[in-house]
Amino acid sequence: MEIFWRFFLSHLLADFTLQFNVVNKLKRQNVYGMLLHCLTHLIVSVAFLYRYLDEIWLNFGFVKLNGWCAVGLMLVVHFVIDELRVYSMKKLGFNDGTVSFLADQFLHVYVLFMLSPILVLDKGFFLPEKWVGLICMFTLVTHVTTVLIYFVEKDLSGRGFPGFDEKYFLIFERIVLWSFFFVAGWWWLPFAAAWIIQLFYIRKKRILDLSLANILISLASTIMCGLWTRYMYLGSIM
Repeated sequence: MEIFWRFFLSHLLADFTLQFNVVNKLKRQNVYGMLLHCLTHLIVSVAFLYRYLDEIWLNFGFVKLNGWCAVGLMLVVHFVIDELRVYSMKKLGFNDGTVSFLADQFLHVYVLFMLSPILVLDKGFFLPEKWVGLICMFTLVTHVTTVLIYFVEKDLSGRGFPGFDEKYFLIFERIVLWSFFFVAGWWWLPFAAAWIIQLFYIRKKRILDLSLANILISLASTIMCGLWTRYMYLGSIM
């Protein structure tokens, strides 16, 4: 399972944390921008998976693929999926919204799963290397949730990408709430509840113009990732 989780972490970092606005614009403009984006995936994947790349990942009898071949296939398929998404928007008029975003991410993660040497799914599937799992959860809570909120709000009200203040204020709010899940025992619950209440208070006082969808997605994402983090870090959600 180490290979899949490291593969997944490299995807999160390359597709969200390291996909700066300029890269996102370039990949939608021409093939060179898309190649730059995919090259980021290649570099990050090799960095995290280097010690596994000479091992056989996929065995189809007479066809055996090692890690280098698997990463190469990931690069090609990622390029094709993203190019099809751009083509469908530019040429076919498909909406670049929540559905296309979720479908795109599902396909990418499914490819990573199929290329990873996973034989049997058991409880160990949900317990990656601790440092890998924690960085995955942190990235999901921060950058992935920010992008998901953007697409949902775009579909619901036509809002653009959040400004600097709103984006990083909510990232800070989610990180603080997420950090409570590291605390053993039950004392973290009232503090987490108080933190959630103050977020609704901020919306009510209009300190920032936060939609209800924004807050609910932020809370749902952070709580789900927080419970998973607690399970990985403490061995139990209790």
